[in-house]
Amino acid sequence: MFDCVQYHLDNKPLPDMLAAKEGGKWRSYSTREVKELVDQLGGGLLNLGIGGGDMSEEGRDKVAVLSKNRPEWVVLDLAVQQIGAVLTPIYPTINVNELEFVLKDAQVKMVFVNDEETFHKVISIKDKLPALQEIFSFEHVTNARHWKEVLNAATPASIARIPGIADTHDISDNRVVKVVGGATSAADYIEVVAVQMNRMLLREVIAVNLTMIYCNSKTLTGPPMTPAGMVSSTLLLGLRP
Repeated sequence: MFDCVQYHLDNKPLPDMLAAKEGGKWRSYSTREVKELVDQLGGGLLNLGIGGGDMSEEGRDKVAVLSKNRPEWVVLDLAVQQIGAVLTPIYPTINVNELEFVLKDAQVKMVFVNDEETFHKVISIKDKLPALQEIFSFEHVTNARHWKEVLNAATPASIARIPGIADTHDISDNRVVKVVGGATSAADYIEVVAVQMNRMLLREVIAVNLTMIYCNSKTLTGPPMTPAGMVSSTLLLGLRP
């Protein structure tokens, strides 16, 4: 699904592919900026040891995100996909016991959190998670590593590796370990979703995160957010952009 960004960059780049409030003001991300952030984050993840391994289900590294809706969430999703790793999105309101189960069962190596509250939720169980190596926060949090450290870890060489890696795996390899709401037991929280779509069909699909809306709407405030072929593993709407 990461191909959508390049497709729209080549055919219909937008000045506001993503938008969010930052510091009380609306901040727009153009298609080119989104693409650059995705590639830079992917390069940083590679240099920090995250990747697809042998591309088997067990061999691919798992990266979790525990965050509210924000552009960084989407950028992370795309970056993880294109380097062959697997994203594990988790509701930020999950309780600590269930969080421990999910992170341990998925053998998550790296977690991205939204803020101080979600950081402390993960750090409180870190000693019980042998696979977990790093925690990064989208917001600046005391004693937490900021997500831009991953961006800064990228090098031209690591970014140049991404197209070759992306070409080695089929779209059917793009998976997400999804936390499912309404579960009655810890085991019910894990669902592995494989997106079975060929690349030509993908280019005609608007991909929308389950809880994000990338569209013009009279109910939204601030600048309009347009459906730019975006992009998450959790929900696909079969619509032409």
